[in-house]
Amino acid sequence: MIEYDLVIKNGLICTASDIYPADIAIANGKVCCIAKNIDENLANEVIDAEGGIITPGGIDAHVHVDEPMKLLGDVADTMEDATMSAVAGGTTTVIAFASQDTSLKGPKALSESVGKAIALYGKQTLYCDYALHLIIAKLEKDGLAGRDILGEQLETLYADHSVTSLKLFMTYPGLQMSDYNILNTMYNTRKNGFTTMIHAENGDMVKWMIDSLEEQGLTEPYYHGVSRPTIVEGEATNRAVTLARTMDTPILFVHVSSPQAVDVIRKAQTDGLKVYAETCPQYVLLSDMDTKCHGNHDDKFIGAKNICSPPLREEECQKRIWQGMNDGSFTIVSSDHCPYLYSDKGQGKHNAFKNGKNGDFKYIPNGMPGVSTRMPLLFDYGCLRGNLRSMMKFVEINCTNPAKLYGCYPQKGALLPGSSDADLVIWYPNDIKTYKNRPKTITNALLQHACDYTPFEGFEIKNWPRYTIVHGRIVYKEGMIIRDNAKGSYLPRSKSSLCTPDGDWLTEWRPIYAK
Repeated sequence: MIEYDLVIKNGLICTASDIYPADIAIANGKVCCIAKNIDENLANEVIDAEGGIITPGGIDAHVHVDEPMKLLGDVADTMEDATMSAVAGGTTTVIAFASQDTSLKGPKALSESVGKAIALYGKQTLYCDYALHLIIAKLEKDGLAGRDILGEQLETLYADHSVTSLKLFMTYPGLQMSDYNILNTMYNTRKNGFTTMIHAENGDMVKWMIDSLEEQGLTEPYYHGVSRPTIVEGEATNRAVTLARTMDTPILFVHVSSPQAVDVIRKAQTDGLKVYAETCPQYVLLSDMDTKCHGNHDDKFIGAKNICSPPLREEECQKRIWQGMNDGSFTIVSSDHCPYLYSDKGQGKHNAFKNGKNGDFKYIPNGMPGVSTRMPLLFDYGCLRGNLRSMMKFVEINCTNPAKLYGCYPQKGALLPGSSDADLVIWYPNDIKTYKNRPKTITNALLQHACDYTPFEGFEIKNWPRYTIVHGRIVYKEGMIIRDNAKGSYLPRSKSSLCTPDGDWLTEWRPIYAK
């Protein structure tokens, strides 16, 4: 009698807390049984893991794709492209961004902004599930009236679409929020149980540095990083912690790259504050030299490929980022996947030459692709090379913590019978010599995305996902996408189990809703 759709035999299961040999049985898209020896005759399909490690599918909680508002311009990947690339690298859930449409007003303005994105992606073939954060660009009104309108808008957004996280910016023209409006936003994310994500760079310092470098004629791609020294990130991080402490609002710092910022975050955590942080593989595997044109290279613009914000740092910063992953300073690792075409001179990174622009670094679109490489790079350069302390830590920061932080645990990020979606990755066994088709270096073609380059081209890889399984269906097998099994959809989320306020106030002041 058939009881299971799929049984995986002879694997070594690794979760955020344990690693042990066992079989896994899957039925109706869920993990339904984990046991020492499951009878393969009970299954429609059987996979022999051959001693390979089995982990929950990765959750990439920071992914930019083409969206209705096109806040970032002509990003190369649609949601279809990004989810295909994700599963090729072992990620089974992506959380992307819907930008606020500032032309919309009233209680349903934010909900309508997100609704446009959901409608767009609903027309595409999706290879895994996706969720959405909201990027908030401005409050509808200044002063406390803006605070109250935002509160009503967030309530409606959650009721309509189960979005439970938003991102705000301390830099970028048109996005940079004043401290006043950051407080207004934190006031309401606390009230509504939203996860508050912060891009922490001091925008005024960055603008001043850009103007000064331009005055001196220092405008090549390399000087993008020079305009954003690590202290710029450290200052903004410290200021954001102060604002969050005033509002008793848990916060998450995204794409952290600066040792000074890590030190601020670590101190806040030691003080008992609910301060969380995300970093990305590029901040431990690439450096500021990757934005420089080396030697006699004909293409003097090539460093634009690796322009992102915060920028790539000096190699000496990398050790502090690895340390932060191991000591808990970093709660999660994401990719900040934001792909722009490079070879097409009419778009993408070459937008820096459009409309009379001269290619200066300040005009180069910020971002690089990475949704497919995040998990394999951290598996290899983290676990196999000893920079991460264990495979369990790998699962914690790539799978389990993102699910907890963003309100989808244990449906995602875990392998719990009866509770977890059957989203998982089977890696190649350690005896890699016997697997001729296993990738040995990263190539752009391997990544299955729409972008025309990867910053990790040529990186040696000692392991890569052998199977990626989403809702119990094999969507990636030994280098091949299984298109007929693409059944991804929008993922409604609950409120974060981590981002709950403490009720610890600095003075007698209390928010009106807390009285």
